[in-house]
Amino acid sequence: MKYLILAGALLLSAAACHMKDPSASSPTGKEGADTVKKTFFPVADYLNGEIGYVDSTPLAITKYNTEEKKTDSSFISPHVFHELAQEFLPPELDSTVFNKEYKETSFMDETTKLLSFTYSTGNKSLALQRVDVLASQSDNGTDKIRSIYLEKREVKNDTLVIKKMYWQSKKQFQVVTMTSAHGQETRVRQLKVVWDPGE
Repeated sequence: MKYLILAGALLLSAAACHMKDPSASSPTGKEGADTVKKTFFPVADYLNGEIGYVDSTPLAITKYNTEEKKTDSSFISPHVFHELAQEFLPPELDSTVFNKEYKETSFMDETTKLLSFTYSTGNKSLALQRVDVLASQSDNGTDKIRSIYLEKREVKNDTLVIKKMYWQSKKQFQVVTMTSAHGQETRVRQLKVVWDPGE
């Protein structure tokens, strides 16, 4: 619960920053641009909280591996879950890197009350290229994180590896891995881990 409260407060704070005129504190706008510190959503902290929740809760955790239209499933231990979930905590999410190398854009959908934050980088040497945070806003003004999406791109031994990763809060995560080797057909694998199948 404390992570939801922290996340809501930071999302509201970030949204307020986007609405503020950056030149308000200085006639030229330069001073504000130099002194205002970025306040990004703490993606790593939130995901660590989610991982800790699953680690400490007696849940039946199911892993699904899908490749070439064939799916295998098995129950896994919290320890195995923890190891698999580390994929969602790349070094780029460390605040010293994240705040420096990424830029934030945000959008509020007045109809659905969904608030989205997108973090992207122009640095192609970084594996993590994009992060999307989606939150819902209730009528009383509180925010709840619904999902986090990460996209990684790496070249390993002349092979392009793209990972599209989706974390649905308190329910599941998925990792779709697309491997493209020179002159070969793209290989697609999906890992899905579920701890709350819901309705």
